[in-house]
Amino acid sequence: MSPPRSLALDIGTRYARLAVAGPGAGPARPVHLPADVPGEGLPLSAATRGRPVAALREAYGAYLARYGPPARAVVVLPRRTARALAGPATAALAADGCPRPRAIDAAHALLALVRQTPGGPADTGEYLVCDAGARAADAARCTRAGSSVLVRATAEATGPTGLLGADFDTALLAAAGLRDTDEAHRDLAAARLADPGGRRLGLAVARAVRRPDPFDDTPVHLLSGRDVTAGQVRTSLPPLIDAVRRAVAEVAAPAGAAEPPPLLLAGGLARLEPLTRQLAESHRLLPLPADVDAGYAAAVGGALVAAGLADPGDRYPYAVRISTHRRVAGRLCTEALELAAPGALEPGGDTVFAVRDGRPAEVLPDTAAGRPVRVEAVGPDGRPVPLPDVTLPPGAPAGLCRVGVRVGADGAAALVLRAVAEGPDTETRVPLGPLPAPPDT
Repeated sequence: MSPPRSLALDIGTRYARLAVAGPGAGPARPVHLPADVPGEGLPLSAATRGRPVAALREAYGAYLARYGPPARAVVVLPRRTARALAGPATAALAADGCPRPRAIDAAHALLALVRQTPGGPADTGEYLVCDAGARAADAARCTRAGSSVLVRATAEATGPTGLLGADFDTALLAAAGLRDTDEAHRDLAAARLADPGGRRLGLAVARAVRRPDPFDDTPVHLLSGRDVTAGQVRTSLPPLIDAVRRAVAEVAAPAGAAEPPPLLLAGGLARLEPLTRQLAESHRLLPLPADVDAGYAAAVGGALVAAGLADPGDRYPYAVRISTHRRVAGRLCTEALELAAPGALEPGGDTVFAVRDGRPAEVLPDTAAGRPVRVEAVGPDGRPVPLPDVTLPPGAPAGLCRVGVRVGADGAAALVLRAVAEGPDTETRVPLGPLPAPPDT
């Protein structure tokens, strides 16, 4: 029996896309389940659409019934909801018996995927990432800096009704005289699967743009025996293309930059050749691996992270320090004790403990119990970014403690006090909340 593989789940508006990777250096690949719609993934039930955590549990349950528990799992979340959903999502998977779940956002998953691809991101530099799907175009401007990927700016854009790719699909179905049903969406998925890379559609639409008469009448999809023409696609595309361009423009580098950063475009809409062609006129597009479907790219990147085959770069890029008191030459002095160096904290990783003069730093927390304690993050420019003051609980250990900080799988941090005399299992954790994001520069 083969060992369990690591799993990533990317929950969309209508479908869940799952991918697995490892153990070993084998390629990540999409998961195939009996109910899959080829090219799109596992259709979500009507009861879970619009309820991400419920949809996640449904998709994980389908995987579990078919393949058994994975070695570990990653949930890929849109940047907009990553902070709010990371905790509930990982808790739901853990409650369903999933080992070692964690969450990452789509930008980190996608950059992890393409890091080793020829022409992909180097160890340093700035990149635009856009995950364009049924709900929205989710864009971010990222800076790779060693082991961290700093998200400098984010934006999202949708169509007139608050959706994006879903509105485009609805328009195509209406053009064919079909209702917006699951069966009709299966037909649309099959039509797209028959045109790998959307090349035939792209050519037909390009001709229709240049000469609507006669090329608007060129059939590009056959849905339930009815044609969708190049002209119907052409007239449905502008709101979609405008939304993606708007999201990308909103996160683009500040005015005065010599040229825009390269753009990594993924998601189901990245299969649309008219969209990629227009974006390529103003941006250098980073290539996805040749064997990775754009719609599955975030899930495949997440699977590589889950298997330990790719570094997501979501370590916290700031140092974290705390104000303490120390007696020097008989006088009580206030000092800033560094709890964690830049890039040392990883969501779901181990606690990082403070070190002073090359040795574990030890503090007496009971002397500070009941009083506000200042905790702050420190950026590369040395300027502190304060967190809300925390108060140590009355039951803080009375003896010497090591002091550190830990970031949970949900992205929330905690101040950790570990009693020196009582062993590693005796800890007090004081919630700090999410650590502050790097400011835009």
